[in-house]
Amino acid sequence: MDKLILASSSPRRAAILTKFGVPFSVKPSSYEETFTKEHPDIQVLNLSKNKVISLIEANSHLKTSLILGADTCINLDGNIIGKPKSKIEAKAHLISFSGRTHQVITALTLYNGNTGQYIQEISVTNVTFAKLSTKEINWYLGTMEWKDVAGSYRIQEKGALLINSISGSWYNVMGLPIRLFYGMVATQGLNLFSI
Repeated sequence: MDKLILASSSPRRAAILTKFGVPFSVKPSSYEETFTKEHPDIQVLNLSKNKVISLIEANSHLKTSLILGADTCINLDGNIIGKPKSKIEAKAHLISFSGRTHQVITALTLYNGNTGQYIQEISVTNVTFAKLSTKEINWYLGTMEWKDVAGSYRIQEKGALLINSISGSWYNVMGLPIRLFYGMVATQGLNLFSI
């Protein structure tokens, strides 16, 4: 049985799997993310599944037992916030989060190559930011942590200083709610640590 394939180029997702001793390999999906007007939950569910489907279609020779696709977005007042395209956009994100609560939504799609079954789950974490000064925002932008991450901050690094509290999975904010993933693997009669 082949080990898990992570259909993501996210170093944070890979780091979480490594931290928990999960055997896996990385094979990023080439699926292009685009956000629509659909509800954020529906969008991340669709994106995570499409990443897996795209990987399978491009690599029909894969005989793995499990492929994991994931997608994370931020929901603030019904508006989806993804990865910033520029420092200006990152600053706008941080200003909009200041003193407020937003939701971090991650969808996981697990494909079982032995059964052809797709299992999907979603995790939602409420993150409340401190009231940030312009000086704090500019300092954080200078760390460059805002690059290539939904919402323009990294909770596991200096971005933790921006946050007053969270309600939900801390690992979800990093992009891979590990307890949820553990349960998904268990529904397939598999042990996460020996796949």
